[in-house]
Amino acid sequence: MRTSGLPILVRVAVAVAAGPVLLGGLAGCGGGGGGETGSASCAAIVVYDGHTYLGHGGIRRDPEVTGRSLPAVLPGCDDTGGPSEAERDEHVRVEELADVAPGTAVLFDGSVYVRDGRDLPEATRGWFRAPRCGGAGTFEVTGDWLGVTGPRRPRFDGDLRPPYRLEVHVTSGPTRYVGATIMLRATRSTVPALTPSDVRTSLWRGGQVTASVRCTDRGFEALALDAG
Repeated sequence: MRTSGLPILVRVAVAVAAGPVLLGGLAGCGGGGGGETGSASCAAIVVYDGHTYLGHGGIRRDPEVTGRSLPAVLPGCDDTGGPSEAERDEHVRVEELADVAPGTAVLFDGSVYVRDGRDLPEATRGWFRAPRCGGAGTFEVTGDWLGVTGPRRPRFDGDLRPPYRLEVHVTSGPTRYVGATIMLRATRSTVPALTPSDVRTSLWRGGQVTASVRCTDRGFEALALDAG
């Protein structure tokens, strides 16, 4: 579960030229591993207690934390190839996980970092499984926007043409979904849908979206979307 004091860093990128996908949500970018320089991006790394911890992607449910924070270092990042542009090491605080000792893994900016050479225990598998949409009727969820994918190329002004799927981290709604990352499916029947203005003023900046949802055999179907 995320604690109120846990910072969330969301960097939103729009991939137009490369294909019909909008992407968001790389948190905790650290210095490049293996001594590489001039790379396009930096590896997700933190150093705790003198050991290197690597970012582990795919978290679908917030892990429980103890509320205790620990001192760590975010290595400087040189993603430009020029030594004068390299960032300095940054002292940060990582979160202690409730079910895994910090000697194995820690939580930083909502992402799990695993000590190099160690593995997460079997009990953590639930962190990587999103809840299934279940139950009759409609319900409302609000969440942090992480990204959107779809078969159509997005227009330059942020116009999203259905169908598309919004990836959100749920912050309010039915208890079973709060703290989980889910995919909301928007169709031509989603009214109101997201407008270019919504995308430009809210979603591109890591804003929130509220959805009226019903469950279908295809998952979370958005009947209405609001980024206001």
